Amino acid sequence: MTAIRQYADLVMLHLRMTRQFIIVISVINLAFSVGLVALFSYLFPDVPGTTARLLVAGTATQMVVTIGLVVLPQYLSEAKHEGRMEFFFTLPISREAYLLSLVTIAVFHAIPALVFSVLIGTWRYDLSLSVSPWVLLVVPLAVLSLAGMGIALAVISPHMQLTNAITQLIIFYVLFFAPVLMPKEQLPAVLQHTADFLPPTYAANAFRATVTDLPGTHLFRSLLVMAGFGAGSLALAATSVRRRG
Repeated sequence: MTAIRQYADLVMLHLRMTRQFIIVISVINLAFSVGLVALFSYLFPDVPGTTARLLVAGTATQMVVTIGLVVLPQYLSEAKHEGRMEFFFTLPISREAYLLSLVTIAVFHAIPALVFSVLIGTWRYDLSLSVSPWVLLVVPLAVLSLAGMGIALAVISPHMQLTNAITQLIIFYVLFFAPVLMPKEQLPAVLQHTADFLPPTYAANAFRATVTDLPGTHLFRSLLVMAGFGAGSLALAATSVRRRG
């Protein structure tokens, strides 16, 4: 069986295994989107158009971060703890196909969250956004970069509890200390330099470039960096599972 056929079969299998969670995750993401937009509208009832666009693009990025760096690694860590991941690795399948199928499932989960966040933010701030066709490439690459890091975290982490604790710290950091919901220039100098080495920075920049007309974005550089993060983290995860046998 070729790797492509293995990948397609694994995607279908994961869809069947998680179909009961898709609606639940979609409802949770909808509630999270509404909560974020409501929170910012209470804190900043009258914001200029530029700030509103930052918040809309940042909320969309936050949804992808939640799925790629929180939901997916926790799911995979639970699968590893219960032996489901080890079972898959006893089958004659490609490790890369298995890991990439998980990223694909994350894309399926991320799309409703992105649509919810953009629609709700656009309605709340009465914006007129012009979505670029490049968003069709931005979404999978953003999920790849973030989910790839999440998968590598779950595979390398020795304990499920440690994975859960790290993912909670990640979501806290991205929400308050990363250039996702705010411009990079407003962060302290140390955090500005730290952000250059983390994928949420480039995912947020790419979403700003494709769903808003904000200046100072670097779409193609963000695409290249996200692709590098995704490929590198999946390669690291595949190497780790091979060493585990």
